[in-house]
Amino acid sequence: MKKNLEIKIQLESASQINSIRKSLNNYTRSIEKQTDIYYKVKKGRLKLRIINEKEGNLILYDRAEKKGKRISHYTISGTKDFRELEYILTRQFDILIKVIKKREIYILNNVRVHLDKVSGLGNFLEIEIIYSDLLKAKKQMAQLTDLLKLDETKFIKNSYSDLLK
Repeated sequence: MKKNLEIKIQLESASQINSIRKSLNNYTRSIEKQTDIYYKVKKGRLKLRIINEKEGNLILYDRAEKKGKRISHYTISGTKDFRELEYILTRQFDILIKVIKKREIYILNNVRVHLDKVSGLGNFLEIEIIYSDLLKAKKQMAQLTDLLKLDETKFIKNSYSDLLK
């Protein structure tokens, strides 16, 4: 399983969002419409992510639900045939919830920054640092948190699926 260090925070204003965009001008940017279908499973989380109604990723992940910076262990398997995979999963597992979002993705090396507009919830920022050296990842997270002027006391522990339930 891969590992990342991650944070999530709700964004309070358009000016905050624009300031973050400007700070990430050296990152590669893309935009996706994502639908995450969460399934009821006995351990961790299992979701099918449908991207732009063209492809999908089956994502299994497990993490401690704690406020602040947290470590997530995950496995991703991509598919071009997401409709068939959704059919199989829906026959085998109950659907927990669907999360629909527009995601701006900013990538630089092992760092992913997401600006998410989540239906029914609002605007959020997620930072994911994929790592093999946790100390280095923590340093990168601290630098990025400072650069983006994020208040660590406002970090959110919950998944969007939890917040929508």
